[in-house]
Amino acid sequence: VKLYRFLARRTDAKFNKIVLKRLFMSKTNRPPLAISRLARHMKKTGRDTKIAVCVGTITDDLRIQEIPKMKVCALRVTERARARILKAGGELMTFDQLALKAPKGQ
Repeated sequence: VKLYRFLARRTDAKFNKIVLKRLFMSKTNRPPLAISRLARHMKKTGRDTKIAVCVGTITDDLRIQEIPKMKVCALRVTERARARILKAGGELMTFDQLALKAPKGQ
């Protein structure tokens, strides 16, 4: 929270303000995101180099067999979802790592 409060104040990026707002949300307002929905959004053209950011939990979904290779940043990732993303050749990161890699959310 401290890092994104600093980034929201010191950068002009709207991304950091949105992440900060979502970090302060209660758990009921941060619902889990299924890996199938994440894969559906990341399959669209031009998104293979982008990083998917989820201020919440990413959960596994047994209904989808194949997951595309994707870069994901999330607060929490369930054990099975983590294993499936890494097995597909994807990359998982925390919000601290995201701030170093893309401080303005670009």
